[in-house]
Amino acid sequence: MYLTKEPLFGNGKAKFILVKDSSDLRGLKIFKTLLKMYCKEKAAVVVLSYDGIGEDLIHGVTQNKDDIKLLDIFSDPYGWYQGENLNTLMSVDFIPEYFSDFEGVLCIYSLTSLLIHDGIVKVYKTLHKLLKNNADLQILALLHPSVHDLQEIDIIDKMSSTSLNIDSDEDTEILQSIVHNSSGKVNSLSLEYKISENFEFSSLVDVQLLKKKELEKKPDPTANLTFNLKLKDDEKEARNQLQLPYMKMQNSDDAVIQNLLENDFYDEEDPDDDLDI
Repeated sequence: MYLTKEPLFGNGKAKFILVKDSSDLRGLKIFKTLLKMYCKEKAAVVVLSYDGIGEDLIHGVTQNKDDIKLLDIFSDPYGWYQGENLNTLMSVDFIPEYFSDFEGVLCIYSLTSLLIHDGIVKVYKTLHKLLKNNADLQILALLHPSVHDLQEIDIIDKMSSTSLNIDSDEDTEILQSIVHNSSGKVNSLSLEYKISENFEFSSLVDVQLLKKKELEKKPDPTANLTFNLKLKDDEKEARNQLQLPYMKMQNSDDAVIQNLLENDFYDEEDPDDDLDI
């Protein structure tokens, strides 16, 4: 059971963690669980809430709201009530101004809203430049792939250091972690996960290792029998020397066949030679 970020991100300092959900499985629980991880590490956390009421987004994540700096853009898109007074709060333009020197985790819920507002080119250039110039900044963002075309998804995917894809297998929820290493190597890992009510991973297990263990632990039907089904060497030898009735009959039939073969009953003369045809 893994309860750390390593199996998810490859390392604890992933620069850009992208959570991708589906129309069937929402990514809110995963997003809040990862957000809580950073809060427990006492990291400086800022949340930009575009898709819902900010208070609902951070509810249950931390008992001390001072641990999180919240910008509720959904409820206050121009910052009139939050003291920001920014006409560009809905746009990606204000992010470099505020976070170019920020040391901590910038959480965007969700990146889909920014892409709809500003387009893929502007969002990509802004975030890519921000990540490149600020080594102490990390980004956690949620994306709704069903809203975007494949090209947009691919561009954001390649910018991320870790992409977490939410899927399901029958009744099991699966999290596929794709880690893009700086060397260019890509590692993929499928994890079966469960999230508790207080937004923590109660289970996070490598699916391949789990299947391997299940195969290794395949029950032995002879394990708890009161008698022994296996033969000793002397018992095997005795069994091989034993002749059963059908074997005696088979030997007798073989002798008859051999006797018939030894006696030539084939008459080479044509029995119809005396017929005048």
